[in-house]
Amino acid sequence: ALLRAGTADGKRDAAYAIGWLASDAPTHLLLVGEDALPPLVALLRSGTGQAKVYAAAAIGWLAKDAPTRTLFMGEGVLPPLVALLRAGTKEGKSSAAFAITELAND
Repeated sequence: ALLRAGTADGKRDAAYAIGWLASDAPTHLLLVGEDALPPLVALLRSGTGQAKVYAAAAIGWLAKDAPTRTLFMGEGVLPPLVALLRAGTKEGKSSAAFAITELAND
C-alpha cells in the first residue's frame, strides 16, 4: 500500500525494503504475487532520484525468473531503466545496469 499511495519518502523507503526482501528467493515470489511490479515501474518513471535508484535495484532483485521478467517487460520497464542509465547518478546508473542485466538473463 505504501508503494502505491504513500508519500514520496514512503514510496522510496518501500522500494528499498522490497529490494532488500527480494534478495531472498521465497520472499521474491511473495512480492511478485502481491503485485509489487506495476508500482515499482511507476516509481521508476516518476519518482524522486533516490526512489528511482531503489526501484531499479528492486526490479533487478525481482527479475530472477522468466515469468517475472516477462511481467516486467509487459509493464514497459525498459524505457525508464534506459533513461536512468543515461541520465542518472552513478548509483542510479549502477542500479539500472543491474536491473537490465537481470532482465536480459535467460
